[in-house]
Amino acid sequence: RRIALAETAPQEEHMLRVLVLSGTNHSFDQCAPIVARAISSAPDVEVTLTDDKSVLASRWLAGFATVVHGIGFTRRQRQPDGTIANLPELAPAEEEGLLSYVRGGGGFVGVHGTGWWIGGEAFRLIGGHANWHPAGLEFQVHIERPNHPSVAGVGDFLVTDEIYMSAWDPAIDVLATATWAERKHPVVWTHSYGYGKVFYTTLGHGPATFENPSVQALLRNGTLWAARRG
Repeated sequence: RRIALAETAPQEEHMLRVLVLSGTNHSFDQCAPIVARAISSAPDVEVTLTDDKSVLASRWLAGFATVVHGIGFTRRQRQPDGTIANLPELAPAEEEGLLSYVRGGGGFVGVHGTGWWIGGEAFRLIGGHANWHPAGLEFQVHIERPNHPSVAGVGDFLVTDEIYMSAWDPAIDVLATATWAERKHPVVWTHSYGYGKVFYTTLGHGPATFENPSVQALLRNGTLWAARRG
């Protein structure tokens, strides 16, 4: 649904405003309401849920402390000749608006498909990417850095999802991993992009993942961490 951002109530000084951008790509429209509810359960947080991507190229973006982005940067579409093309999900002005926002100090939370089939500046924003995964399965998420605020109070947990085979910048801070084929694969990490904080998780193939209390806690913690400067 679309929210008229110009008509939203002014932010109270003590509130953190969070934008959750929904959309059909990666079926995030089915997940975003669950994500929004989980984040809004934190005290002093005001969540705006919208599928209007034009906000990324508007002056209203600066009013949010963090953007939660699960619709990705590319959309796979079958061409007339039967091949599959990876097309941009965001208009150039929307993508540049988002990148500029984070470079300038805005928080960013990327979810699952946000890191799927990307390159260039989107890769530098996320800190990694993937273009393959084994079939969905149940696996354990192991918390590697229990003292980081983004995973505070979250222990190892089971989830049924996809394990992305990611390539990543060695500068990222890996907070949680999953094991597949006797190798650890990062599933939660953080890093900086310009002056902004970035929290990313490969988890989130469908709504069931976001109903998991541990996943909700990760997203809530990660959003708060990304929102707070310094």
